[in-house]
Amino acid sequence: MKKILSILTLIILTFTSSQAQKLKADAPRAVIAGEKFQLRYSIDTEASDLRLPVMDNDIQILMGPSTTQSTNMTIVNGNVQRNSTYAFTYILKIDQPGKYTIPSATITSGGKKIESNAIELEVVKGDDKAAARQSTQADEVGAAQISGDELMLVVTANRKEVFKDEPIVLTTKIYVRDVALQGISSVKNPELRDFISQELPRKENIEWTIENINGKTYNVGVYEQKLLFPQKTGSLTISPVEIEFLIKQRVARRSQSIFDEFFESNYRNVKKLVASKPLNIQVKNLPTPAPSDFSGVVGSIKMDVSTSKNQVKTNDGVTIKLVVSGSGNHKLMNTPKMNIPSDFDQFDPKVTNDINNTVAGMSGSKTFEYLVIPRHAGDFTIPPVTLSYFDIHTKQYKQLSSGNITINVEKGSGDESAAVIQQFAASREDLKFIGKDIRYIKTDKGKMKPRGSFLYGSLMFWVLMIVPVIGFIIFILVIQKQLHDSANVIQTRHRKASKLATKRLKQASHLLKTGHKEGFYDELLRALWGYMGDKLKLPVAQLSRDNASNLMSQMQVPEGTIQRFMNILDTCEFARYAPASGSAEMDKLYHETIETITLLENQMKGNYNSRKVAK
Repeated sequence: MKKILSILTLIILTFTSSQAQKLKADAPRAVIAGEKFQLRYSIDTEASDLRLPVMDNDIQILMGPSTTQSTNMTIVNGNVQRNSTYAFTYILKIDQPGKYTIPSATITSGGKKIESNAIELEVVKGDDKAAARQSTQADEVGAAQISGDELMLVVTANRKEVFKDEPIVLTTKIYVRDVALQGISSVKNPELRDFISQELPRKENIEWTIENINGKTYNVGVYEQKLLFPQKTGSLTISPVEIEFLIKQRVARRSQSIFDEFFESNYRNVKKLVASKPLNIQVKNLPTPAPSDFSGVVGSIKMDVSTSKNQVKTNDGVTIKLVVSGSGNHKLMNTPKMNIPSDFDQFDPKVTNDINNTVAGMSGSKTFEYLVIPRHAGDFTIPPVTLSYFDIHTKQYKQLSSGNITINVEKGSGDESAAVIQQFAASREDLKFIGKDIRYIKTDKGKMKPRGSFLYGSLMFWVLMIVPVIGFIIFILVIQKQLHDSANVIQTRHRKASKLATKRLKQASHLLKTGHKEGFYDELLRALWGYMGDKLKLPVAQLSRDNASNLMSQMQVPEGTIQRFMNILDTCEFARYAPASGSAEMDKLYHETIETITLLENQMKGNYNSRKVAK
């Protein structure tokens, strides 16, 4: 009997667990065109990695996801039961009327992917929903009653006059007085095209302090901070920040009954759009002329140069490590040049960054590791490494210099036996071998051979004459076969360009899941350029924006598709230094890339086949 009860309990728990792991999607069935609405996903178990589906281009994601967790506890006969619900909320907007479908989203829970239900909704014009319009108008009236002194948005900069590339901390603060602030509906950030922008770490919740301004007391909270590096000189204007707040207001009601005061809510949330004032920044150019070894760093840095070893043998690798540390914009600095003797083979340096964004600028270190391999024995001296930067404290250029680097190279087992002398100011190839430039006259008679024993005219002579001809013919045939095979390879790459691009995008998908944003955008660029190179039968190194656009135009690809491809390239390039995008924007860009490659594949394939038939 106990076994039966245990089995029944296990079945019930399994059924309950399977029922709990369900992702539910909720949204209004009808919305007004241009009005914001909520898309909410909820699940009764802990989950992560919510992936939105590919939506119609008219559906705009304004904000999200906003994650909340609620727990209900019930006690029955001394038994405590807790139920937790996890919710992910997005703010959407659709401007064009019509019927739309939001496909299923996916989320990961317990190592399994769970799909949500799809949502059908209808977007109607304002006239078709008079009641909703009246509610919206009522909210606007309520928001209009809130004065500019009660809710303010202030954007400040720690410096208003700076040099080019000097860091600026941009701070956005919220000032609240006598207003019940409930939340934020949407945010419109300014375009910072003349700056390189980096977001500073943000706390999960706004910490409020009290300030007195003109005799009025405000609750003040820092909404966000950004680190800006101006890239142009002159007067630069930062456009206003716009935030739509949700404010709780009391509503006057005419109660029909005394019980209405207890069972009906006397409050409602209204929306208030608040904008900051534009901010002007004066940017001065750096003094001219700049030093020849100027690294592009504006800040305060120091340099340390070291070698992995100073006593080596020929053909052994030596690592020269150059570390630049301090604060400034040294993450963007140029690679320092080293005057390596011609007796060494030199390779491109490996660059690593250990830099954090702080209110003082980018703080940390950037490391360059140069690998050099000595090819000849001797004592070698590498001249000092010099690096200049602009010190923002003294307003002057300063030069950093290392000491001489001495490397003693001993003869290794792989050295050549012939003695060599390197001419002054010559390269490694300009070598002069001693003992091979003079031939003396022979005085002995040597060995004589009888007539008829010479190679000329013999069977071996004719064999040696014919074999090279046959070998040359075989060589020509092999070359022709290789050219034919190479053409087939190019043709195969052309046909399978879409599959190759899909393989390249797998790495981008992995980086998206792990949150590696810079690597994600770099991988998208490699996938796009790799696909275009395979499709146009050109090496990626020979591709550029102009010739790619011209070649696609020659293949009769629509201008809209070409512009869509170029917009994705611009987004990836700009995202390297632009403010960090959210996972939703990255996911949307990832799916837009897949759609664009698919669209190009269909259009270019159709145009290619039509041209082939025409021929």
